[in-house]
Amino acid sequence: MSTSPSPGNDYFPNGPRMRQPSLPFLYRLECDIAKEEINIGAPHNAGTIRSIANIIGGTLRGPGIEGSVLPLGGADWATVVKGTHSITLDVRYAVRTVDNHHIYIRAHGLYRPGPGTSYAKDVEADWTKPPLAVATQDDVEFFSHLRLEAGPGPYNWLNGLVCLGVMVCEREKVWIDAYRLTNFPGIMPDDVIARD
Repeated sequence: MSTSPSPGNDYFPNGPRMRQPSLPFLYRLECDIAKEEINIGAPHNAGTIRSIANIIGGTLRGPGIEGSVLPLGGADWATVVKGTHSITLDVRYAVRTVDNHHIYIRAHGLYRPGPGTSYAKDVEADWTKPPLAVATQDDVEFFSHLRLEAGPGPYNWLNGLVCLGVMVCEREKVWIDAYRLTNFPGIMPDDVIARD
């Protein structure tokens, strides 16, 4: 088990002693996005712009899990803060595993220029320019909270996880490395099964 103490212990010395959770790697997703993005615009010309990016395929691979993203099986219904390149992600898609099971994945996250980066300075100079294809974590904050759902079978253990996605993108492709939060590193999670 992880023994790294939580920094919170220094701020609350009289409270419970906690340790930092472990973040084991879960999978890498390579996702293909449709070239044409649907920009609905800002309802009532207000502060957020709705933008939809269709997911047209991809692959998912990790220890004990492998599959394909279903073509046209999902999209990112993102909102962009008007006047910025700050984007709130709302992604839903489905994966079919190599042994023919389905997993539903939903992600809420953010994409925004990293503090003090040249990308942030370019955006500040002219926010109306289209976003650059950013393929490096040196330029942006690009993270998501992942929620996975699987039916009965070999992937049922995915239903009880809290997961974090670390992302980069380049043109019509997005890569996501998924990690699961746990207090029990090195131990596979139990299945979550309703009992009669």
